[in-house]
Amino acid sequence: MALLLLPAAAQAHLVSSGLGPFYDGALHLLLSPLDLLVLLSVVLLAGQSGKAPARWTVVILPIAWGLAWLGAIWVSDGAPEAIPALDALKIGLLTLSGIAVASGLRVPAPVLAAIAAAVGMICGLGGELAAADPEGRAAAFAGRWTAVLILGLLVAALTVSLKRPWMRIALRVAGSWIAAIGVLTAGWVLQGFA
Repeated sequence: MALLLLPAAAQAHLVSSGLGPFYDGALHLLLSPLDLLVLLSVVLLAGQSGKAPARWTVVILPIAWGLAWLGAIWVSDGAPEAIPALDALKIGLLTLSGIAVASGLRVPAPVLAAIAAAVGMICGLGGELAAADPEGRAAAFAGRWTAVLILGLLVAALTVSLKRPWMRIALRVAGSWIAAIGVLTAGWVLQGFA
């Protein structure tokens, strides 16, 4: 019984799940709520706007994310560190895209392509990716990139297929929840809780 009361090592960030670097990279996206919600909100907005904007967003978002992350690796000669100013941009994009989804706004494909590129660059620059070892960094990158691509494809396909009025209303409700999460997160950050 006394052995159970002994303190164990605590880690504030998932370094290794034991599944290997590829899956660690994929899980990193799912365990980063801000990155995940920003990705979801932009893809929901793209899907709501139609097939062409959704296609452009699903292609541009992972490419921009990957290029930004690789650029940060090249500049810093290691895994990019978290940049607090980028988190503020993510919160702003989260809130604005959530409001756009909640209002039923249909954004033209070129505008959404620019938004997807900006979100991809911001998330790529600000998303540190911890790999258990430097040799596993490429596999972790591939896992994260694959997760961004597959999640974007699935959410965009689901959103584009919503045709019935009650389904569109449910989408708008999801947008309002995303916007509310963005506002609450901004308030939390401004109060110094995050």
